[in-house]
Amino acid sequence: MAKKDKHFPTFEEILDFIQSSDKKVGKREIARAFNLKGHQRIWLKDVLKEMGDKGLIQRGHKRKMRPSKSLPPVLLVDVSPNLSEEGEVLLMPVEKEETFLPIILAEPAASRVKTGEKLLVRLKRHPDGYYMARLLKKIEVKPKTLVGAIIKSRGAFYFQPSDRRRQEDIALLLEPKKAKEGDLVVAELQRQERPLKAKVLKTLGSLDDPRSISLISIYQEGLPHEFSEEVLREAEEVRKLSLEGREDLRSIPFVTIDGDDARDFDDAVWAKEEEEGWHLMVAIADVAHYVRPESALDKEAFLRGNSVYFPDRVVPMLPETLSNDLCSLRPKEDKACFSVHLWLDQKGRLKRYKFVRGVMQSIERLTYVQVQQAIDGNPDQQTKPLLNSVIKPLYGAYALLQKAREFRGTLDLEIPEKQVFLGKEGHIEDIHPRSRLESHRLIEEFMILANVAAAQQLEARKAPCIYRIHDEPDPAKLFIFRELVEGLGFSFPKSQAITPKAFLHLLKAAHGTPQQALISQLTLRTQAQALYHPENIGHFGLSLKKYSHFTSPIRRYADIIVHRSLIEALQLGKDGLQKEMDLTAIGEQVSFTERRAAAAERAALERYVAVYLKDKVGETFEGRINGVTSFGLFVTLEHSGADGLIPLAYLTDDFYVFEERKHRLIGRRSRHIYTLGDPIIVTLKEVDMLTNSITLAPVQTRPFKKKKRGKREL
Repeated sequence: MAKKDKHFPTFEEILDFIQSSDKKVGKREIARAFNLKGHQRIWLKDVLKEMGDKGLIQRGHKRKMRPSKSLPPVLLVDVSPNLSEEGEVLLMPVEKEETFLPIILAEPAASRVKTGEKLLVRLKRHPDGYYMARLLKKIEVKPKTLVGAIIKSRGAFYFQPSDRRRQEDIALLLEPKKAKEGDLVVAELQRQERPLKAKVLKTLGSLDDPRSISLISIYQEGLPHEFSEEVLREAEEVRKLSLEGREDLRSIPFVTIDGDDARDFDDAVWAKEEEEGWHLMVAIADVAHYVRPESALDKEAFLRGNSVYFPDRVVPMLPETLSNDLCSLRPKEDKACFSVHLWLDQKGRLKRYKFVRGVMQSIERLTYVQVQQAIDGNPDQQTKPLLNSVIKPLYGAYALLQKAREFRGTLDLEIPEKQVFLGKEGHIEDIHPRSRLESHRLIEEFMILANVAAAQQLEARKAPCIYRIHDEPDPAKLFIFRELVEGLGFSFPKSQAITPKAFLHLLKAAHGTPQQALISQLTLRTQAQALYHPENIGHFGLSLKKYSHFTSPIRRYADIIVHRSLIEALQLGKDGLQKEMDLTAIGEQVSFTERRAAAAERAALERYVAVYLKDKVGETFEGRINGVTSFGLFVTLEHSGADGLIPLAYLTDDFYVFEERKHRLIGRRSRHIYTLGDPIIVTLKEVDMLTNSITLAPVQTRPFKKKKRGKREL
């Protein structure tokens, strides 16, 4: 395209230039192409922002631009497992279209579809930067087997799926004589039958038994949870592997620091102050020593991708022979480890590192609470002898790492995790937010540093690596996010070059306010999904240019691949990475299994909360509105963190209108407003343990009565 020097380029001319380029272009390339100088370059910045807001262009890695690809008017899509901030159903193109613009399914179809279904939809582009989809036809093939419960109605037995989005699949039970009301089962649907019928394949237990809660998630998400005889046999055979030829690290006083309920210990730490800075060591279980490429153990670990943690059990990636025994860094036992020496300068910057395969002994298994109490001046019998020699040096190194983290501007979200306390027979005693201590942050910073060193080492050796990547937030999500936080009384920059520091400033402004938790949640929802991929784009949230996962090979397959690549690159053994490995396919698999595990853990935790609340129906709770939709209000309860819905029909004191742009419901007569972030007192109306749904009602509402029309005068 010829350069323009007499007039400022139009939208069309800029788009033509971007489209004609054989690679993504930035503001600098556009300015050069059109010979823009001085104030014209300032105008260009505003024009590109406007084009981005209108969805004409998209920004990718390093703020490079490309045209926003328009989707065809009729499209085949999958129903996403995620919802928009307003609780609307999101769709994804089956053919992975390169678009950042979200696709929202319009009502009434949105209430009749389920995650994973394939739909044919007609699209209409909205000026606010999203597509509205109208359902034309359902295409998906429904699964034959589902997990659910046996219910009884009008003398007949039925199968009811546990997935709240599949309630139209309630089916008449075949062989009802074997049925027991309340049984949790896996059933096969006879879809050719009318009415729909279900055959029980397996009984998992009773729905009233809290030990069945995790089983619902395991079967609903399709988690592999039983090891084959071949895998178990191989796990026993690797006990014979020798630890000879390794560097002896047993003189270093490593300790493990984990939660009270930790089931495996795959990392140990040590630190010492030196003249030029600090010398740290992170020792990781050498899982690659036992799990060899193409073995039965390796294939099973690849299939599972990661361990999955529930309040009452763990579905491990590796058999317990490895995860809880051979590879677990239990105290006072010789263990094979893959360790990294890390040297920091006085500013907390990583100056050099060295990876070694060794044999080590952890001197103690400590908990986060123990370590925190010790540094706060209340050591117990176990931590008192270690306070000066081990614990204080760890905190000294951590103080430097924390300064370096603050300098980088790392995104730090304070979102409390729910902790379930179980009593005898698995019954729930209490649920409340898990404490987050400085000792948690200490271990996190040590692990992040080791992960950075692994990525830097592999890049330095030009070796293959599965990076842990985290892209910049989607511009369309940022637009919605900005509207939401401004509606809550906060500001957020409109600059195209958003950094984690912009979010940090907002989080600091919200700290200590009633909106703190909501702002953190909204910030999390706005972030891109972190992934595993052999091509590095950096990690936005951590403000790191190079990042991988090295520190948890007992529970993450991606870490095993990183270990193997380091072994091969540094010539530390014959069990390194094979050259023909398809790291892109591995990255896709472990990213998928991570999402699957997160969905299962989240659903199980929500179900535990529902069971915990079932005996509290009729009680009142304090909460906060975390979502406003056309069909009601989503509310998060204090203490338990439970999420429930106030249906629009329960707002009986007025006729409420949904104002989408302002994220609020407003009474037509009273002008009473329910808006995002508002505190609210609610009554618990209903808990459905099977479908994991909680129904709430606002306190102090009175029915709104229509005024009677007077008789017409004659």
